[in-house]
Amino acid sequence: MIEEFNSDSWFQAEDGEMFFGGVGGMISFYPDSVERNLSMQENNQLLITEFQVSGIPRYFDKPVYETDTIRLQKGDNNFQLTYASIDFQNAGNIKYRYRFSGKNNTWIETDHLHRNMNYTNLTPGRYNLEIEANNTSGQWNTATDLQIVIPPYFYQTLLFKLLILFFTVAIVASFVFLFIRQIRLVEKQKQDKLRLESLRGQMNPHFIFNSLNSINYFISNNDKISANRYIADFSRLIRAFLNNLSNDYVPLEKELESLEDYLKLEHLRFRNKFDYALLADKITDKENIEVFPGMVQPFIENAIWHGVRSLENRKGFIRIEFVPVNESKIQCIIEDDGIGRKQARQFQNKMPGKKSLGIGIVTERLRIVSKIMNTDYRLSISDAKLNVTDTGTLVIIELPVK
Repeated sequence: MIEEFNSDSWFQAEDGEMFFGGVGGMISFYPDSVERNLSMQENNQLLITEFQVSGIPRYFDKPVYETDTIRLQKGDNNFQLTYASIDFQNAGNIKYRYRFSGKNNTWIETDHLHRNMNYTNLTPGRYNLEIEANNTSGQWNTATDLQIVIPPYFYQTLLFKLLILFFTVAIVASFVFLFIRQIRLVEKQKQDKLRLESLRGQMNPHFIFNSLNSINYFISNNDKISANRYIADFSRLIRAFLNNLSNDYVPLEKELESLEDYLKLEHLRFRNKFDYALLADKITDKENIEVFPGMVQPFIENAIWHGVRSLENRKGFIRIEFVPVNESKIQCIIEDDGIGRKQARQFQNKMPGKKSLGIGIVTERLRIVSKIMNTDYRLSISDAKLNVTDTGTLVIIELPVK
C-alpha cells in the first residue's frame, strides 16, 4: 500500500488513464471511475434483513427486503427486525436512525453495532416505519419505508366498540327509564290507594244513610217494636260494617256474617217481599281466606230496592253464592227474580232518595284494585232470564282474595 507519492511523478495517457509514482510503487486509474465509485457510495441500499414476531422468524410471500407492506396475523402485538446498509467499505462509519408512527414520532439514532429494533404491546392498526442511513459525508441520503398492518379481532374493531357503547348507553337509558317509570308507578299506586281510601270512606255514609231510611220507615208506620229491634240490630251491623271497611282485607267468615245481618234487617223491613239464601258451601277454610270488604252489599241492596221490592202478587227470592276461582280471586253471584233492569229504570224516578251510588263506588273500587294488584277483576250485570216479564237480574263480581 502506497502512503507517500513523489512530486512530479505522474503521467496521463492518451486514453485518459493517469499514473502516479510513490514510495514503493505506482498506481493508475481513470478519473471517471472515481466519480462512478463515489456515486455508488452515495446510493447504497438500506435493507431489512430479518423480521421476527415473538422471537420467531416470520416469512412472507416474497423476501422481507423486497416488500413495502407487512401484514401480521390477528393477535400479533410485537415484532423485531434487523436492517443494514449495503456499503461494506464504510460499514463501520455508517449511522442509522428510525421512527415508528404511533410509538415514537421523533427520530431514534443508532450506529452500525445496533442495527435492530423491538416493539411490543402494539394494538391493531396500520403503522409506518421509517429507517434512514447516512453516507460518509454525514448526509441522511438512504432510506426505506415499511408499512406494518395488524388486523383486529372483531371485538377490537371500531364497529364493535360503537356497538358496545350503544348497548351500554341503551342499557343505562333503560335502567333510568325503568327507574323513573317505577317511581311514577309507585306514586300512581299511592294515588290509587288514596282514591281507594276515599271511595271506601264514601261507602260508610252511603250505607248509614240507607239504613236510617229503613228506621225512618218503621217510625213513620208507628211500628215501635220493629223500630227498636231494627235499631239494636242496626247498631251491631253498623259496627261490624265500619270495622270491615277500615281494613283492606277481612276474613271471609266476617264478611258473610255482615251480609247475613244486613239481609236479616232488610228482610225484617220487607218481610212480605222476598226470601233469600246466602251460600258459601263451595269455599272451605273461610276463616283463613280474606276478601276485599264491602263489595257485595250494594248489589244485594240494589236487588232488594230495585228488583224484588217492586214485585206485585208474589214474593221474590234473592240468591247469593260465593264460589272459588283461583288463589287471587273468588266469585260472588247475586241473582234475583225481581222485575229486572228495564222495569227498574221506569220505577227509579218514583223512589226519592234512592239514587244508587253504592254500585258506582264498588265499580270504581274494583277498577282501582285491579290496577294495584295487576289482576283483572271483572264485574258483569245482566238479565237473569230472557223473554219473560220479570227478567230478574244476575250480578257476577270477582272479589280480590288474600
